[in-house]
Amino acid sequence: MVFIYTYLLKYEHKQEIYQLPIPPEKMITKSYNTNKKYETIGMGEINIIKGIGLREIFMTIMLPNDLSLPFVQPKYVPNAIIGKPIVYLGKFREFKADKKPIQLLITRILPNGEEIFKGNLTVTLEEYTVYENAGEEGDFLVDLTFKEYINIKEKNLTPANGTNNYVVNTNRTSKDKPKTYVVKSGDTLWKIAKRELNDETKYKYIMDINNISNPKNLKVGTVLKLA
Repeated sequence: MVFIYTYLLKYEHKQEIYQLPIPPEKMITKSYNTNKKYETIGMGEINIIKGIGLREIFMTIMLPNDLSLPFVQPKYVPNAIIGKPIVYLGKFREFKADKKPIQLLITRILPNGEEIFKGNLTVTLEEYTVYENAGEEGDFLVDLTFKEYINIKEKNLTPANGTNNYVVNTNRTSKDKPKTYVVKSGDTLWKIAKRELNDETKYKYIMDINNISNPKNLKVGTVLKLA
């Protein structure tokens, strides 16, 4: 199945949307765990299972100096900014200097115009590397590394069980994840992930924890684990 990809960087801090003029050839998403390894007497090394870590996203983009090239995408939204390389290079530096997160918006569109698997992830720009080669008429290649960002509204240190040990209580802006969900008519895993987990890309996570091999066989009344 062939998709047409569009990548947008939404900077809420200044109400700006920047569209990458040419979609990257590939995007790599890494999902880490936060497991802890310990050495024990008699059993050797053991692995304590913790939660899922923050996702990291890697891509290499091309910033062409000539925006009239046929492979430069038209604007996906009217207020999107598509500019020459200096615009993006200055903005990447600003993202890091302002210490503000951005939204990485990815659209996947079928040849018939139908949107599918639309992604929206709040991230920070962790690092970027710029390549400029002689003879390329002002074109630049840039390696980008993003990391998933979770906004914590507040932190409070409170005693744990009346002891002198303290724990951190946090309130996250994302809604709490329900533990289970009963499949209804018209549901798909993609819709369930978007509605219940606030992230449609987690449909694969739902498949994994429920041992679902074929999402098309989803039956009404099935109880799905979501956490």
